[in-house]
Amino acid sequence: MDSKQSLYYALGIFAYGIAKADGKIQHEEKEELHKIVQEETDHNMDFQYVEIIFNILQKDKAGFDDIHKWALDALEKGKYHLTSDIKDQFINVMKRVADAFPPKTDEEHELINTFIQEIRDFKVNMTID
Repeated sequence: MDSKQSLYYALGIFAYGIAKADGKIQHEEKEELHKIVQEETDHNMDFQYVEIIFNILQKDKAGFDDIHKWALDALEKGKYHLTSDIKDQFINVMKRVADAFPPKTDEEHELINTFIQEIRDFKVNMTID
């Protein structure tokens, strides 16, 4: 995986964490997540890529702390490709995922807000690729 792909891997992990905040992720929810990612980003993310992320995380039965750490690590690896436009796309994806899979508790709502704020605060690459 190259460093730009790491950004989209991070997005997949963040989105998984948000979708999982309301409980177990169903097949229809995975399809909805894929649709949201496709509509909000200019990256042609293959559904299999989203499936891989979900399968790994579900098999590991990852908790929110692990999901959070993995997403930030992947974001760090791709930071040289992170632009303001990509940050905006990621925030839009996370907001739409949160709307599609609303949190049921204050803790879940706080987790979603933390993910979004971390993307907002992450430094962007000011150079042109």
